[in-house]
Formats: sequence, C-alpha cells, structure tokens
Amino acid sequence: MVLKLEFKPVQNEIVDLPVHYNRPLQGMFYSLMSDAIPDYHDDGTVIDNKKLKLFTFSRIYPLSSFKVEHKRMKFDGSFIVYFASPMQEIIDAIFKSIESEEVFRVEKNYFTLKKTEMVIENSDDSLLVKTLSPITTYSTIVLPNGNRYTHYFSPYSSDFKKLVEENLKRKANALGINTDDKSITIEPYGITEKNEKLLFYKGIIIKGWTGYFKLKGDKELIKLTLNSGLGAKNAQGFGMVIPADKDNYTTQSSEEENIALR
Repeated sequence: MVLKLEFKPVQNEIVDLPVHYNRPLQGMFYSLMSDAIPDYHDDGTVIDNKKLKLFTFSRIYPLSSFKVEHKRMKFDGSFIVYFASPMQEIIDAIFKSIESEEVFRVEKNYFTLKKTEMVIENSDDSLLVKTLSPITTYSTIVLPNGNRYTHYFSPYSSDFKKLVEENLKRKANALGINTDDKSITIEPYGITEKNEKLLFYKGIIIKGWTGYFKLKGDKELIKLTLNSGLGAKNAQGFGMVIPADKDNYTTQSSEEENIALR
C-alpha cells in the first residue's frame, strides 16, 4: 500500500532541511512505527538470515519553489512525501500514529499533517514507472589491503537488472510469495548521465539513478515494486517508483496536487 502525505510547517515557518535529508526523514517514519512495532528498526523482516526492512519513501516534493543555501534546502509552505510498504502491519502502525499525533519532526523542523491519501495501484504485466527516489544497486568487495570498495551499477548493465530482480524476489519470499515461476525485467527508458544522483547517508556516498524504467513480467512482482521499491536501500529512501501514467495511480481523494507526477 502507498500513502501520500502532505505536511505543512507549524506556524508557517520556513522549512530548513539538509540537502541530504534521507536519514532524518527515515527517522520520522521509524518514530511513527515505534509504538505499534518497536522492534522493527532493529529486527526487520528476516529471510535466509538476512534482515529486510520492507518499506520505502520518496524524496520531499515542496508545493512551492525552493532554494539551496550552504548545503541546506529551504522553502516556504507545504510539501508532499510518499510512503509505501507491502506489510499491512507497517501501514497500520503509520496510520495509528498519524491519527493520534499532532506534530511531526524532521531534523529541527516541526510539521502538522494537512492531508493523508491512500493511493490505489493498478498494475499490469507491463508498466512504465518513474522514480520518486533514486534506484541503487551495488556490489562490495574487500581489497587486498583490507579496505572495502563499493561499485555501483549503471541501469544499462546486466548486473543492475539481475540485482533488481534478485532483490525483489527476496522481498517476495520474505512475504510468503512463491517466485519459482515468476520473473520480472527492468529496462531504462531514456536514462542518461544526467539521471545519476549522489546522496550522502551517514557520511557514505550512495549513487542512484532517477528517471523512467520499463517493467515487464509477473503482475504480483510488479505490484510489489510499487509497494516496496526497486533495488537496494529502500528503507533509507531509495528506489520508490510510481506508474508514469498517472491514470494508473489514483488516490481516494478527489483533490490531486500532481506535484510529484509531473
């Protein structure tokens, strides 16, 4: 399930966030989960002795123009952020908190929730999607000197496509979805070097890719991409996608801001 959340600053203050705000935004979502599922931050969902965090979230989309000063993003007014998870328990935990809490914090900024919408996904066996946060895939090796080196893959590489499918099947298996006869392919659509993005998370540079991608394959796996994200580090704010055709992605509210769908 996907939630579309619109926040506004308390007392109409200027929003002042670090440009690389993934960690404090992630912290807000973990805080919202903490009452109902306090151990999820540490335990996650375990599959094959690996801990998966089965949620993702988008970049922040201000409803007005913004400026960047001294590595900080500043804007006036409301913003939209999307949150998604294939686990009803996580969605219920978020809903319970946003219904009971009056003020929400991201870093040193305080907000009230202006509107919440549940987004209805209509997936098919072929879907063109656009990113709401960069997709990242990588491989880490240990060098002879003992240092670790992380190589990030281009969306045109076979490794990128292989890792995306393997990651998605791992999530599906963790949810009890049999993937023996299921497959999915991902192809970049008009991606150039301009779509490459570098983000910092806990002082580490993470390389990801934004833009449009073509998905083809099993309908259940394609739906899972919309609810859990593509690639790695989804719970750190990477890999969230939506259908590029907004007619396949509607909300239960009659009002439509469209800021993230343009």
